[in-house]
Amino acid sequence: MSAPQQGGGHASADHNPIRGYLIIFAILTATTVFEMIPLFGLADLPGWLLIALSAAKFVAVCSFFMHLVGDHPIFSRLFYIPLVMVILTVSVLMTLFGSWTLQYQGADSDETAAQYAGVHEGDCNSWVTSPFTGNMYCSSPWIAFSTAPAYEALQQPAADIPEFAGFDGKTPEEKEAILVKVGEAVYGTNCAACHQANGTGLAGVFPPLVNDPMVAGPAEAHVNVVLKGMNGVAINGVAYAAAMPAWPQLTDQQIAAVITYERKSWGNNATVVEPTQVAALR
Repeated sequence: MSAPQQGGGHASADHNPIRGYLIIFAILTATTVFEMIPLFGLADLPGWLLIALSAAKFVAVCSFFMHLVGDHPIFSRLFYIPLVMVILTVSVLMTLFGSWTLQYQGADSDETAAQYAGVHEGDCNSWVTSPFTGNMYCSSPWIAFSTAPAYEALQQPAADIPEFAGFDGKTPEEKEAILVKVGEAVYGTNCAACHQANGTGLAGVFPPLVNDPMVAGPAEAHVNVVLKGMNGVAINGVAYAAAMPAWPQLTDQQIAAVITYERKSWGNNATVVEPTQVAALR
């Protein structure tokens, strides 16, 4: 009588290996296909899951070879002990570097969700799209506002300039002194950038106010230019590129003062302009 055969592997006379081969093939195919999911953009699988899939494939292949040669304990030690050591090592490293987060297609990171308020929620002035999921996040939430307060503020009469207190009762000389003093400040704030502090303008761009026939001419024309602006008019035969903007936002006192300052400075000696004249032309 022959001795009993050792092991339960492929060497057994009554063993049919086909079913085992098919099982191993199915396991390897399934894990391989799952590992390829990130390549098609269907899911961003974390490292720990990919390692687990690779370990499953490794176990399946080891089991297959052990099945062929017989299930002797030496093969278990040769195949499984290194595998367990590798898995433990990788797990420790992934824990240290914090790479266990699982992100599936359709979900953004916690950091993104915390930074941007809401996905497709409410009105928004500006949207950003996640390149990972395609989700839209609001980067600039819509905030209700109204221009009415600012408009109403513009409609309120501007506060009188202190220097103009009792202006109507002043002598012509006193009125001129007040207008020139206030006008110099208004000019420095609003006009000097273009016409220059000395009234010489900028050649070909901004006209000079020195020897300007408008400045030396009737006050009405001067007031209308400041109130309504001017463009495309040659001055002393010279055309200038920049248009004169309108200044209706200035008060009657400010316009009267700045015009008077221009008409009394840099050698100019035209008539003064009073706030009532500006009000009549506004």
